Amino acid sequence: MSNPEFFSQQQQLSLNDKFQTKVVISYDEIAALCEQLGYRDKLRLAQLLIQLARKEEETQNPQSQIESYPKDLSKPQNDSEVVQYVFERIIKLKPRTRKTLKNSIGTMFQSQGGISEAEQERILSELQRLKHIQIDAQNRVTYL
Repeated sequence: MSNPEFFSQQQQLSLNDKFQTKVVISYDEIAALCEQLGYRDKLRLAQLLIQLARKEEETQNPQSQIESYPKDLSKPQNDSEVVQYVFERIIKLKPRTRKTLKNSIGTMFQSQGGISEAEQERILSELQRLKHIQIDAQNRVTYL
């Protein structure tokens, strides 16, 4: 089989495969791989999947998103309301360290698709600026 046409097709196919290879993994294969993860990685993966699904839903159905989720006035609407909302919930939980405080803030927004690290830091800074909390050198939180 020394057909030159066959080898040129083979070579072109392998070049295309390099650039267009798509790996298709079934749900069952992903589930089996996920079982090997530790509990923290499973939680991180679950949060990521929720965020990706919500983002995809918003891009595919922007109008239905608006209609099915009317503005909830009990949820914070602007930056100062977000900080006040966080403070009202944090004061009940009273996390003792900076790390647990950030985890608590992240958890508060998990149902809305999550919150970035930068946004968590901004809220922490604002809580300190408003003198609601104080964080010492050992990252311990004091409530004022």
